[in-house]
Amino acid sequence: MEVKIGKSAKICLRTGKPFEHGDEVVSLVKSDGTAFIREDYAQSAWNDELGKGAVAVWTTRYHDPNAELEQEQEAASPLRTIFYEAVASEERPDLARAFLAAQLLRRQKAFRLIKESERGDEASVALFVDRVGNRLIEVRDPNLTFGELQQAKLELQAQLEALESSEEEKKDDVQSQ
Repeated sequence: MEVKIGKSAKICLRTGKPFEHGDEVVSLVKSDGTAFIREDYAQSAWNDELGKGAVAVWTTRYHDPNAELEQEQEAASPLRTIFYEAVASEERPDLARAFLAAQLLRRQKAFRLIKESERGDEASVALFVDRVGNRLIEVRDPNLTFGELQQAKLELQAQLEALESSEEEKKDDVQSQ
């Protein structure tokens, strides 16, 4: 009899829904007489009937390496961190920093522009996709003045320098230990 048990499946055998990072998965191994067969089920789709005749049954968490990579990339980008803090605000200086950060992230190919729209005298809106996590982000430009953008540029530079210097200090602390 051939013993060959692979990694967990990416979708639930019963529901057909893809597993998400961290989902609880119930796996089992059955024998068909010539080989062992692995089956993976979402915890919500599992029942004891499925386990009858199984050689082994166990529970684990689904591990998606892409999700971990996305989290690492997001955490490693000081500009992205500044952007998400600023875009959540309603204050004009924060909106200006978010607008500039989005444009820089677009140049770095971290964001992809989907659509820009003008709303007359109100704010223009740009819709971006963050390539890490494929999130849609709406960035508003409430007719920012040149002065507001210039001030936002200076604040953005200062924030980036502060974040980068704190990261260098952390690296130095780790290396000295």
